[in-house]
Amino acid sequence: MKVLSEKEIKLLELFQEDGRMSDEKVALMLGIPEKEAKDLREGLEEAGIILKYRAVINWEKIETTEVIALIQVSVTPRKGLGYDEVAAKISALPEVQSCLLVSGSFDLLVEVTGPSLKDVAFFVADKLAVIEGVEHTRTNFLLKRYKQSGDMFSVSRKTHRLPMVI
Repeated sequence: MKVLSEKEIKLLELFQEDGRMSDEKVALMLGIPEKEAKDLREGLEEAGIILKYRAVINWEKIETTEVIALIQVSVTPRKGLGYDEVAAKISALPEVQSCLLVSGSFDLLVEVTGPSLKDVAFFVADKLAVIEGVEHTRTNFLLKRYKQSGDMFSVSRKTHRLPMVI
């Protein structure tokens, strides 16, 4: 793991807030020359610390049938490998958007997207639950997102519910 300078950490915080920020604006906000801001950004990219720049999208404003599931997974860790082997197998599946090791009553929290509830159910049964080391799964379907990555989504009193067709 790399120990970051104060400037690098501040640059990361700026990009976390606005990934489209120019080197010129970063330089102004950090009080450094633009060339230094560019070099800091490029160094963090090359080190694999900044992996990608993404937009936070409010998908509820777009008509779509895609569903998101948060799946709690209990795992039996393997000696010498811990949870990493099972987490790597799960993370490699194309339906998986994120896979997190957590503490509590389950071990991994897996975010999955699919075209329908039925497709996600088949994913859990046919791909996830059969992985060696996966002991138990509990699937929760996302109904509404209120906040993501620190950004609030519009909160309306009207709830849009997805039809439950399996």
